Amino acid sequence: MYKWLLVLLIIPTLLSSCNLFDDGQLNNVGLLLEGTIHDESWGRGAYLGLLNIKEEQNVSVLFRENIDTERKAEEAVEDFKRQGVNLVFGHGSNFGRVFDSFNEYYPDIQFVYFNGRTFDRNITSINFDGYEVGYFAGMVAGEMTDTQKIGVVSAFQYQDEVEGFFEGVQAVDPTIDMDIRVVNSRYDQQRAIMFFNELVDEGVDVVFPAGDGFNTPVIRAAQEEGIYAIGFIDDQYDIAPKTVLTSTVHKVDGLYTEIATQFNEDNLPSGIVNITFDQNYLTIGNFGDDVSLPIQTHVEEKIAEFEETGQLPK
Repeated sequence: MYKWLLVLLIIPTLLSSCNLFDDGQLNNVGLLLEGTIHDESWGRGAYLGLLNIKEEQNVSVLFRENIDTERKAEEAVEDFKRQGVNLVFGHGSNFGRVFDSFNEYYPDIQFVYFNGRTFDRNITSINFDGYEVGYFAGMVAGEMTDTQKIGVVSAFQYQDEVEGFFEGVQAVDPTIDMDIRVVNSRYDQQRAIMFFNELVDEGVDVVFPAGDGFNTPVIRAAQEEGIYAIGFIDDQYDIAPKTVLTSTVHKVDGLYTEIATQFNEDNLPSGIVNITFDQNYLTIGNFGDDVSLPIQTHVEEKIAEFEETGQLPK
């Protein structure tokens, strides 16, 4: 069951079937990224989603990387328009402000972006509420620490996953020492690695790099140091199976396909759509090789209880 909550309108039921171009209103699709499709995380998920749309909807898809200014964004959208694009994804929160600045000049284009509060007649914001998935990842981390010291390298001061992660660790053992360092950027790898090294010096043996532009480098650094890590956005088990305990997974590629299907069927609303913990789009990833079967079973039971009752374990 899809757990979509529309703040402004009642969202219609999502359909799993897809229509070809001649049957619906979807023409071609464009994607704007602040970073790159090669980040093994957030950007990669968007790119895979774009390829899914191309295959399932039989349309052309275009993308532009490193779109970090409003001018670059508008130039890209103008080019998309010339190529028949009428659905544009902005893969990040900053695109809300950017789209709001020029969307009125493109009334026939639907703009979709992520994790923001800006909306308009032709702007939809998809918000991931990562508190619960962070909570369950925190439970795994709390069970696996030996030094009783866990570190977080977060992109920003407040992130749902980080807040949930903290509470999940505390639910396991409130005496565990938590140290959170804030990069104030999703992409500053140098600063993130600097904070990681500081945490290692303090005796941290589990780290949660909650930034899609630096999570992979931090995981690789954790592997070199022989400590554990929590993956972020993508299921990052394959990067380091004995290092990554689990991941806070946003299944972006599947979500892109659903959004395109809804738009094609004229069912995609403008407004703000919230996505909560959901095995289809927002869930924890594979357990690492060092996570014992009893811990895996315990966490899976708590997830099942939450899905049944809506109450997080204490």
